[in-house]
Amino acid sequence: MPMTTQTAFEILASEPETINPAIILAEELMRRNVAELLSAEEVRNAENVLEHGTEEIKTIDLHKAAFLKCTRTSAASIPPGF
Repeated sequence: MPMTTQTAFEILASEPETINPAIILAEELMRRNVAELLSAEEVRNAENVLEHGTEEIKTIDLHKAAFLKCTRTSAASIPPGF
């Protein structure tokens, strides 16, 4: 990833805003009658959501591991927002 002059907030704010697919899936399943079975398409969609979520967790774990390897240093000032 190339270096940028953007602040962390600017990078975050520039990302597209989306709703977590797992939340959408959970909402759909909660509205359904318990006796209704899932269609093949709904099962595929649920599998895709779970796969995407699993990949996100792996990515976060990799970032966390890299972050924890960083040398800790104290800052001269407190960043805005903390």
